[in-house]
Amino acid sequence: MSFGSIIKKLRRERDLTQEELAEMLSISSQAVSRWETDVAMPDISLLPTLCNYFGVSADMLLGIDLENKKERIKTIIDEADKYSSRGYHDKAIEILSAGYREYPDAYAIIRDLMYVKYWKYNCDQSQKNLREEAIKHGEDILAKCTEDSIRQSAIQVLCYCYSGAGRMDDAVKLAESMPCIALSSEMLLSGIYTGDKGYEARQTELNTLFQFLSNSLYSLTWSKNDSGEFIYTDKEKALLNEKRIALIKLFFEDGNCGFYHTDLCDAYRDQAVYYAKIGNTEMAIESLRTASENAAEFERKADGGEYTCLAFRKEKYGSWSGNSTDNYSARLLGKLDDPVFDEIRENEEFTDIKAKLSNYSGKWQVK
Repeated sequence: MSFGSIIKKLRRERDLTQEELAEMLSISSQAVSRWETDVAMPDISLLPTLCNYFGVSADMLLGIDLENKKERIKTIIDEADKYSSRGYHDKAIEILSAGYREYPDAYAIIRDLMYVKYWKYNCDQSQKNLREEAIKHGEDILAKCTEDSIRQSAIQVLCYCYSGAGRMDDAVKLAESMPCIALSSEMLLSGIYTGDKGYEARQTELNTLFQFLSNSLYSLTWSKNDSGEFIYTDKEKALLNEKRIALIKLFFEDGNCGFYHTDLCDAYRDQAVYYAKIGNTEMAIESLRTASENAAEFERKADGGEYTCLAFRKEKYGSWSGNSTDNYSARLLGKLDDPVFDEIRENEEFTDIKAKLSNYSGKWQVK
């Protein structure tokens, strides 16, 4: 409703004429008439008097529905996430950009727009304009937003953007402004709560740490020294991958790995490449078969579920995001075109793995 419609409704509810309201405010009845026809607005100094007299907030009087605004912003973010989490970055950017135009002060939308532009840039690093736009969004958040959670997530992306853009001093300064891992909410809550909440908090804490540990082992295999050379040999990378695989199997003793089937898929894929390089056909085939099984298993569980292993029992898989519209089976199927597998391409088991992957290969569906 417009201001005029609201003030007319409130006046009639009090059974007042325009003249009576005008007299109470020491203004002309013509002024009230202009308000109610939306020709003019009252002087700002009259707003407190109007609010107090009618017993309403300034937001209500001015037609600002904060609850509906919050709900609308949440709807925009949720809709964009449906696309961005499955790799449809352009559609997510379109939705968030429209939301940004509608609510230019909605920093949650700006934060998500920053995220999606950064991840799209990661998929195609020739689009450096996206990284610069992400930086601009992040700097805008730090300059104007006062909500800690949004500021902190903006800092996370800004650190990566600054680093990639060669602004190492800025990246380091931001990173060092953040608290250490011991001060994270997951760590603190696990020490605060007792009983059922304490148990759930410790599960969440362990799951978070486990994700970082698995990702760190993977990142370690790609570490380079100052000269740009890989620190680990191919054989050492394979040994690190084995540690990652063993770690996941240790925690998920019943084979229900949920989201971590993607980690196993990636690890076994890299092992297949290594074994193909050194001519170990048997291990290359076995690694590819296990990678394909984990890809298919993740496709079956991607819509949700809960863990059944001892450490994470009854904890939900949680949401996940991918940087490609291709599902894991499709991505692994594409990897089989790598020349490293030329020597085993005609192998009957290799052909069988490729055929089975094709059954699960496809695009992620947006729900």
